[in-house]
Amino acid sequence: MKDRPPAWPGQPYLDELRPERGETVRLALFATYSVDLSAIAATLLALIGRNNEKGSGAAIDFAEAVDQLRDRVRIIIQRGRIARPVVLPRVAGILDQFVVEQTHDERVRSWHPKIALVAYEGPKVSTRWKLWIGSRNLTRSQDLEVGVLLGGHARCGKGRTRLEGIGGLGASLARAAGRADALAISEELEAVWWEAPEGFMLRALLDGLEDGATLAVEPPAGAIDGITIVSPFLSPDFLKMAGRWGPAGARTLVSSMPALVDMANRSGAPLAAFSHVFAYAAPDEIIEEKAPEATGASTPDDDEAEPQPLALHAKLVAFHQGNTTTVRVGSANATDRAWAGRNSEVMIELEASEAFNPGLAFLIGKATPVTIDELARAKPANVSEADALNESRKALTASWNPILRRDGDRFVLDARTAPQLADTSHRLSAGHANGDLLAWPEGGNRLDLGVIPLSIQSAFIQVRVCSAEDSVQWMQRVTVDPPLDEKRDLAALASHMGLRAFHGWMRAMLGGETVPIGDVAWDEDRSAKEREALVYTRLTLEDILTAWARDEKAFARVDKHFTPYVEALLAHDGNLTPAEKKDLNELAQIWAIARTRLASS
Repeated sequence: MKDRPPAWPGQPYLDELRPERGETVRLALFATYSVDLSAIAATLLALIGRNNEKGSGAAIDFAEAVDQLRDRVRIIIQRGRIARPVVLPRVAGILDQFVVEQTHDERVRSWHPKIALVAYEGPKVSTRWKLWIGSRNLTRSQDLEVGVLLGGHARCGKGRTRLEGIGGLGASLARAAGRADALAISEELEAVWWEAPEGFMLRALLDGLEDGATLAVEPPAGAIDGITIVSPFLSPDFLKMAGRWGPAGARTLVSSMPALVDMANRSGAPLAAFSHVFAYAAPDEIIEEKAPEATGASTPDDDEAEPQPLALHAKLVAFHQGNTTTVRVGSANATDRAWAGRNSEVMIELEASEAFNPGLAFLIGKATPVTIDELARAKPANVSEADALNESRKALTASWNPILRRDGDRFVLDARTAPQLADTSHRLSAGHANGDLLAWPEGGNRLDLGVIPLSIQSAFIQVRVCSAEDSVQWMQRVTVDPPLDEKRDLAALASHMGLRAFHGWMRAMLGGETVPIGDVAWDEDRSAKEREALVYTRLTLEDILTAWARDEKAFARVDKHFTPYVEALLAHDGNLTPAEKKDLNELAQIWAIARTRLASS
């Protein structure tokens, strides 16, 4: 597919999510402000150990990940913050089952934490946990980020400690994910021993997930030699408060250029207490994924082209105290809204040795030193059009909770009340995730989306708000009434994988092998002509008998997938030729005979 978006570049993050040999993921809860579907798929693939070096994976791997993780993984996001790809893979709609939206009204409060909480289990070992807290959303953004990964163990050991409040954090995530076992998760986490990265000592968890919960903002006890604040967004009151921490001449601020220019043009001189100020480009707040650049394209000026400026999305506050540094890392920007309980946020506090300094030096060294005078001479960017659209988006997502009404395969989007936009001149369009955007009827409550085949049905819708000159577009997860057919996943995966991948998957499972990653990518939609050109080796009776002789349980493991997928292929893969359908029916008969004969032997 020529327009397939580039793979997600979060490979170090993904690699840390992979289970060890013999382990499986029992539970995984993620919190993020924004998300894109390629990052969700990359995360699922990593959780079954099938992500490749590009942060992607094969269609077969994707099917395996969905099958294994559908009841174990939930990703909790702020409503209205799913990026809509320019080209949406048809199979991506089934990722709806992993997403839970928080309904905070962003005009006053946002769901803003960035957390990964994962439990791994194996046949001969106790449950192992990983807790990641940082600044990175589950998107393909390439901004500079920071995060901390903690290892959780059932037994005490050198450098391990309890983490006060982790049970409450786990319970909050579980409740937000709609799980019924929040209390059990909380109790289990409270008994876990946690280990910080080498060179760091765990001090405290700053949990601000619940409504009104504030973060501990005051400096740690003891003399403060200096402070460093890293944050892409700023507020005057927070900077005024931080300007009293530590001695004059020892305060450093690293932020984005737009935020610094804004502060320098505010009354009250909020930057005056900072003697060292450094600037980055503004972070990429993805709502609508941009069209990917054509790979391999070049121009005569490529060698002389200016590189993209580094953008900052990391958030940390460091208190320098002699030979150690107390550092707070997580999701909270240097704003009152983040620290005073108006957002849902989370931070982790650690005591850092010299191991922390190279990372901090990197962040400062890649930034541009600026003076307050030159910032004050710069004029804030005129973003009134974008701001107006964003206000309409916030007003809409806060005021509506549409339902996708289903009558068989016919769908109607029911807002129940007329949608409200902040600017009456703006226009609303909506549609099914894999359908067309349709203009919302003025003053109306319902939008007929037409007939949607089972294989591409989804609880995701797409939404766009337009002004005369610009637009903003995103996706949302909505309630479907009545719920989607339970065979939706089978229909989507079977029609997406096609015959070649199906035979490869069945053969690999029969042989107890890891499915080759080099197959068709999960997000690559192939045309009928392209599929016809793919050569495949048909599954045979010999494959079945060989697998039985090697491992009697192998046939039973594969059998639960075989018939449902064959039926789904025949029903929903419109690319199958009459000869391929005949071949598939013959294989189903062979399989049925083998099932009867082998089961009775």
